[in-house]
Amino acid sequence: MIVSDAKPDRTDEQPDAASTGEPFLERWSRRKRAQDQATNTDQESEAAVAVPAVETAPAEPVLTDADMPPVESLDSDSDFSPFMSPGVSEQLRTRALRKLFHLPAFNITDGLNDYDEDFTRFAGLGDTVTHEMKRMLQRELEERSRVEEQEAGGADDRTRADIAAQAEDGQRSEADDSEADDAKEIS
Repeated sequence: MIVSDAKPDRTDEQPDAASTGEPFLERWSRRKRAQDQATNTDQESEAAVAVPAVETAPAEPVLTDADMPPVESLDSDSDFSPFMSPGVSEQLRTRALRKLFHLPAFNITDGLNDYDEDFTRFAGLGDTVTHEMKRMLQRELEERSRVEEQEAGGADDRTRADIAAQAEDGQRSEADDSEADDAKEIS
């Protein structure tokens, strides 16, 4: 068996780009357009041959609002397709569709909506006490004990606070005096 490196003869194609100097993209674009034109003409000729004469069916009468049953009488077994007729008013069509989508078969939530549930009612934790709850209870107890101490020893705390404030004022005035003396010496 002899294997040939020769390329098959292509008579429908133009010579290589190397011999003609045609850039690759232009050659590709030209060949693509030629192929599309060939397939379009083939499809058109097949469509012309394959389409037999269509017999026209007798036209159905256009339904109007007067031809429709009352919307209140519709249920899950009713046929809603006549309401889609072009002769039916938009208002009646809307009422029929509203009735259709309020039926139990269509009124089912998918369960994927994150905000469908009622988050105001939640199950209690029971006997579980979290770390945060323990911390909040401890803080509340400390606050209550501090308030009770202040109420019981309110007069003592006030006098202590007054003494501390006076001592701070005295220290400030001494610091101000020493700064003033330093300023006089520098001048």
